[in-house]
Amino acid sequence: MKCSACNVEMEPLVTGIFQCPQCKKIIKEKSIEVEKKEEESLVGNFLDGEWFHKNVSLNKAYEIAESGIILNKSVTRLFAVLICHSAYLKNEKYVRLSWWKSYQHAGMFKIYDKDVLNNVIIALEQINDSFDEIWTWKGKYGKREPKTKETLEKEKNLDIIKYRIIENRTCPKCQKKMKKMKSYYECQYCGEIVVLEGFNQPIFNIISKDLDLSFQANFPINYYLPVSGITVKWLMGEWKALAVIHSKDNPNKKWLRFYWWMRDLSNILKFGKREMGEGTQMGWKAQRGVSSPNLYDKKLINPLIDALKKIVAELNW
Repeated sequence: MKCSACNVEMEPLVTGIFQCPQCKKIIKEKSIEVEKKEEESLVGNFLDGEWFHKNVSLNKAYEIAESGIILNKSVTRLFAVLICHSAYLKNEKYVRLSWWKSYQHAGMFKIYDKDVLNNVIIALEQINDSFDEIWTWKGKYGKREPKTKETLEKEKNLDIIKYRIIENRTCPKCQKKMKKMKSYYECQYCGEIVVLEGFNQPIFNIISKDLDLSFQANFPINYYLPVSGITVKWLMGEWKALAVIHSKDNPNKKWLRFYWWMRDLSNILKFGKREMGEGTQMGWKAQRGVSSPNLYDKKLINPLIDALKKIVAELNW
């Protein structure tokens, strides 16, 4: 028997009673039936946030878990969705998808606003419909379904914004004229920045609810190759997406990964160049601390969608 906090083998004191040699925690051995019932009661239901602080690595110095739903639990792994807030700002609530291995942090994906959370739910539903049980694409290539009126309206609005930026340097946020710098436009009124790439192609923040949530394969992914994925958040300095990927050496082994990239705009604004270096693709780097937010079992998508919808209702998002 191993200690849930330290992951070290516990020492028997008397029959049925064990103590951790590291943290000195004492527990009573439970029957297999009792443990099984307790495990089943934990999965799929809201748990108090304190359970996660006591049973897995979640540091209260940085964030506080208010509640959470466990989606999958085994002897060595745990996957859950949490409602958290900053250790310093109680009102700053966010959703955290968390993976633990041997009760230690193994991956995370944080969602800070309701539009991105809604995009994640829609993306998961589309991925669930477009891939089979072993993550093989079963969607339609080539001919696509006719675009909805709402999608066409979003595309039209984005085209208008791009045209106004290129022709008149119109700020996409406050609609006033921006000042041209070396490799970007800057609004002197609201502070908005539009980066210019290629042949003066404007790169600007897109409101999350205006993303078309269509499948694509052009992602700044290192080490693996994308099959297809969906962008759920796009800002000049932040990019979030869900993508089915595979190993370069083994294209038959696929899984879903939650990607979160950040881009250092300082080099672009100062020198007009993307950041280069190890772990950087197209100027993008993985967000620090995300580790490996991978979903290998496709059967967990539906429980994840259900849990996220419960959290939407709980947060009134």
